[in-house]
Amino acid sequence: MGWLARNKDGLRLGSIFCVKLDDQTAKLRLFMCLPEARGLGLGKRLLTHRMAFAKAQGFQRMTLWTYESHEAARPLYTRTGWACVSSKPVHSFGVSLTKQQWEITL
Repeated sequence: MGWLARNKDGLRLGSIFCVKLDDQTAKLRLFMCLPEARGLGLGKRLLTHRMAFAKAQGFQRMTLWTYESHEAARPLYTRTGWACVSSKPVHSFGVSLTKQQWEITL
């Protein structure tokens, strides 16, 4: 299930999706905020609302993956209780990156 955040003019500012990985685990997908929407608390609101949604649906944990280079997202995950459980080098679209797996118990 996906959610979009829009401004008063209807322009999209961010998105977040929550999908079933297994009976106990929801996976966070396509979480993003436009640069002009960052620092306003929108990302935190999207994330905490989706965490509450997943818990209300009966999921016991959530997981996500991101890249180490996404410096704006990682502190938000830490502040909201997520933990990085694995990190590995990958090569994607011609770029060397570090992919991280994050999890939280709800």
